[in-house]
Parts: sequence; C-alpha cells; structure tokens
Amino acid sequence: MDVWVKVNSSTAGKDKLFRLIQYLSRFVWHNLESRKNIRDLVARLKILESSFSTFRKLLRFGKCVEVLHGTLRTLHLPDAVLRVTLTLSRIYQSFFLLVDHIIWVGRVGLFDINKEKWSDYSNKFWLGSIILNLLRDIYEIYQILRKQAHCQNPVSCLYKNVPVIKTVYNSIPATRPLVQFAEEHRDVFWDSLKNLCDLWIPLTSLGHTKLSPGMVGILGSVSSFAGLVAVLDPLAKLVPA
Repeated sequence: MDVWVKVNSSTAGKDKLFRLIQYLSRFVWHNLESRKNIRDLVARLKILESSFSTFRKLLRFGKCVEVLHGTLRTLHLPDAVLRVTLTLSRIYQSFFLLVDHIIWVGRVGLFDINKEKWSDYSNKFWLGSIILNLLRDIYEIYQILRKQAHCQNPVSCLYKNVPVIKTVYNSIPATRPLVQFAEEHRDVFWDSLKNLCDLWIPLTSLGHTKLSPGMVGILGSVSSFAGLVAVLDPLAKLVPA
C-alpha cells in the first residue's frame, strides 16, 4: 500500500506506471497477434496501449516549460561535463515534450496535423536527449572507476556514500561484478539501464533499427520499471538530474 501511495502521489510515478502498462500491452498483443481466435483481445490491447500513450501526453502537458526552466540550474553546475550534457539534454527533452503536446492536440482532433512528420520530430528530439543522458552515464561510470583505482579503503570509497546491500547473487562469480556495481552504485546502474533500453525505441521508430513491436515492448517495460525504481528509492535516483 505504501508503494502505491508513493507512486500515485507524484506525476512522475503515475507516468512511469502507465508507461509500464503501455509497453507491456504492446509486448502482449504482438505475441498474441498470430492467433486468429483472439483477434478481439489483440484489438483491445492495441486500444489500451494507444489510450495510455495519449493519456501520458495529457499528463505531461505543459511540462516542456518546466524542463526548459530547469536548465537555469544545470547551467551553473561546477562540473563542465555534467553542465553540458544535462543542459543540452534538458533542451532536447523540452523540444521533445513540446512536439508531444502538438501530437496530442492532433490525436484528440483539435487541429489537423501531419502526425507522421511530427512523430519523426518527436523521436529525433527524444533520441538526442537519450544520447546525452547516456554520455552522462558513461562519465559517471568513468568517475567511479577512476575513484576505485586510486582507493585503498573500499568502505571510504563508496560512491556518494550509498550503502551496500549484499545479496546471494554475489556467490555467482559470473554475475558478481555487475551485481556489486548495481548494489554500490544503483543510481548510475538504474539510470544507465533505463537509457540503454530507451535508446532503441526512437531508433526503431525512425527506421534506423528493425526491432519487432514485442521487443520494443520489452525494452519499454524494462525502462519503465527502472524509472519506477528511481521514483520509489531516493538512492536509485541519479542526481543532479
């Protein structure tokens, strides 16, 4: 119940939850599409996906101004790499959301727009924002590795003083490095996972890659789950954001 209250009390939490349902719907209908006896269910799932997509656009209406205003904070970050990547990412995201508002206006029938053209614009701005976020993630990982290379005491070298949570997976040698990184630096881990999954969605929409709707549904679901983790766990949220 506490988890539901926390998700439901924030716009970001609702957006991530509805996004998870949206992409799960895409994954399910794509895997059921070949079965002729359940075409009605497939059609309903497609409608569900489209409805959640449209609702999320309404939920974010006006957020482009908020995101653009956020560049006033990132412009003064002391770290030059973070200053450039975060500021440019916010600008790209602001344009992405602005175009998203236009697409919503077209979907509800207020104005007649070229939906394919505006969708391409939206995906290009979204892709630019994701690439900049990934560059920031790579920089954060580099900083972590550099700090560890010069560190003598592992306890004093915890990244941002994030406590370590030991799990049984540490006993599996093949997964130990990844699990250890995810435990000690879960903000960077979840943000990197989210951006890596998101990267392929606009690339597919723009025709640069040819992933199936089912694969896009999986990637979108994983990305949405990673975003939910960041909403529920403050230590899993990468800051500054």
